[in-house]
Amino acid sequence: MALWSGGMQPFPLRTERFILDQPSVDDVDDIASYCSDPVFEMFVVTPWPYERQHAEYFVNEHVPGGWAQDDEWTWAIRDGSGQPLLGVICIRVDSGMVGFWLGAPHRGRGIMPEALTAVIDATFDRTERTDVLWECVVGNHASLRVAEKVGYRYTGQRDGMTLGRDGASTPSWTGRLGRDDTRAPQPGWPRG
Repeated sequence: MALWSGGMQPFPLRTERFILDQPSVDDVDDIASYCSDPVFEMFVVTPWPYERQHAEYFVNEHVPGGWAQDDEWTWAIRDGSGQPLLGVICIRVDSGMVGFWLGAPHRGRGIMPEALTAVIDATFDRTERTDVLWECVVGNHASLRVAEKVGYRYTGQRDGMTLGRDGASTPSWTGRLGRDDTRAPQPGWPRG
């Protein structure tokens, strides 16, 4: 496992119902299983087809590296300490872009708005960022509804900042949440 040398030390977050902590080797099988869901091929920039080796790299290299370089903070979402992984959420500190996913069995429980609110609060508490950004591939209505619920303002459809698997920009819905915004749902979101 990578050692933390400089950068940001990982810190847990707690919400009313969940704990956000570090993905571990115990989560590799769940990550590999969840990320093999066909919805990931359409809407998430994870490798495809997704294999166990990708999950091992994510847990052992990508996540620790992001914290050590203080450029990406990543958490596992769990029902409680030591519980199985439900999903993953991150913030890319320099761009302010959030990213998140849930395993299929855990969708529809209101998990992600609660987890995303905790990550937004931590970002504003621990950085000088004035906003937190969100984007998703056009058509990812589940991600869009999460952003809407936590108070993002819809900023339109454009080429995304997050590149696709082929290195090209993808048509994306985008949103912005400012430090002083109300967090109430805002009008103007796409329907469908």
